[in-house]
Amino acid sequence: MLSITDLVTGYGTSTRVLDHVDLAVRPGTVVAVLGSNGAGKSTLLRAISGTLGMHGGSIRSGSIEFEGQALHRLAPAAVTRAGVVQSPEGRQVFGRMTVEENLAVGGLTTPRARRSASRDRVMDLFPRLAERSRQRAGLLSGGEQQMLAIGRALMAEPKVLLLDEPSLGLAPLLIDQIGQIVTTINEQGTPVVLVEQNAAMALRVAHDAVALEVGRVAIRGTAAELAGSDAVKALYLGGHGGTDHGDDPDEDAGTDQQRRTSRPTLTRWTR
Repeated sequence: MLSITDLVTGYGTSTRVLDHVDLAVRPGTVVAVLGSNGAGKSTLLRAISGTLGMHGGSIRSGSIEFEGQALHRLAPAAVTRAGVVQSPEGRQVFGRMTVEENLAVGGLTTPRARRSASRDRVMDLFPRLAERSRQRAGLLSGGEQQMLAIGRALMAEPKVLLLDEPSLGLAPLLIDQIGQIVTTINEQGTPVVLVEQNAAMALRVAHDAVALEVGRVAIRGTAAELAGSDAVKALYLGGHGGTDHGDDPDEDAGTDQQRRTSRPTLTRWTR
């Protein structure tokens, strides 16, 4: 369905971030992407969604294919129209616009005849948004803004939904709710690529998973296999993963040597 092959990305003219990454999203599944700060997780989603150039990055080689279409050659709007939609890290809702207006923006690429059904789906998933529909997004709580960010992405009727750190900054109870929402979205027929700082939640809701280290896939397998791996437990389920605050160009742009010496790697798990 969604296939990433031998992907190499970088920022600026020299710094390489993703180093020959392969990833496949099987139909009907949730794929969790784990990794420490600077591992390249957000860069991966930006490459898929076509927004990497907006952050000063570029795809240097490799391919991203979806339903026979080369996404790596498309502009962000065309990627969205193809059915691959990202909910970005940090929510990035339009604070001065109401909940309804934010959702309307998300539905701009959806045919008018289906926008009402898309809105109903969002409101069914997030009853809180229905209660706050006329409220400015900037006045919502952090959890409500995250719901709105996901809902806005769903308004575009994604065939694949990309979620970048949806639990970031949320209380444990809300993190559990986000996990339940991801499961529900997937059960409704939408595959999900989940980049998530909370590895325990991500592996609980995912079918497949990969862990990135220094821009490479260090381990891959089913979510159950990774959850049972001693190496993954030590790195991501024992405290390391819980302090991850996402990737940004500055973090990703660190040298390979700096990143290799700052944390352990999983190279012995590479398949």
